Order: sequence, then C-alpha cells, then structure tokens
Amino acid sequence: MANSRVNFRNCHLLVGGLGLILFALQGQYMARVLGVEHLPDASRMMYRSAHIYFLLVCVTNIGIGYTLSPGAAVNNLQRLVGVIFLCSPALLVCSFFTESTASTLERPIASIALYLTFGAAALLILHDLYRRYRGRSKAAGAERN
Repeated sequence: MANSRVNFRNCHLLVGGLGLILFALQGQYMARVLGVEHLPDASRMMYRSAHIYFLLVCVTNIGIGYTLSPGAAVNNLQRLVGVIFLCSPALLVCSFFTESTASTLERPIASIALYLTFGAAALLILHDLYRRYRGRSKAAGAERN
C-alpha cells in the first residue's frame, strides 16, 4: 500500500514558493497590463491590498513549512490549520482577479481567506495556552499528592 501520509512541510514550502513567484508576476501584471499607478486611488488601493494579502499568506506558508520537522507527525489541529493556510493563497488569487475590479469595497472571497487565516492563528495560540495551563495544573496536582 502506498504511503498516504501527506508531507505538510513540502506542501507549505511548495505553495509558499510558487506563491512568491506568482506574487512577482502579479506585480508585473499590475504595472505593465493594468497600469495601476495611473488608476484612481480607490482602484489602486484595491489591487495593491489584494497583492499584499497574497504575499502575507505565501510568506506564512513558507514560515510554516520551514518550522515543521521533516517527517514529523502532524496532529489534527495542525492538519486543520495547515489546510486553511494552504487554501488561502488560491482564495486570494481569485479575489485579486474578481474583486479588485468591483466598484464596491466589499470583498467576500478575500474576507473569507483573511478570517480563516486569523482564525487559524487564533486556534494555534489558544491551543498553546491550553497546553501550558494544562501542564501547570497537572504539575500542581502532582505536588498535592
């Protein structure tokens, strides 16, 4: 039977690395095709912010991939957070091409990606706090016995 275990480290590094290349291409597209510097302020802001949001999630994927140990076991929370971070760049590329041209400031696709990214980070922080508190309460219980 083939190894069905996903190597999250390589997935994050691949998505982040390809994302950085796409980020550079996106910048060239904005400069050479769209002429963003000549657009009205609101339109220019929409394109540039979508561009920076994309960079954020790509660099985050590289950071996650770099910090994961090769071949290390991944728990369910790490798997959930990993999938969220791996999906965010695709959502933000879609947002860049579909929502940046809109006449409103609403960006439902980008909002989903950014809220998921925020939620994943908050989950990691809460999980770490829980582990620390749980470790202290176990140690205090052991001292009483």
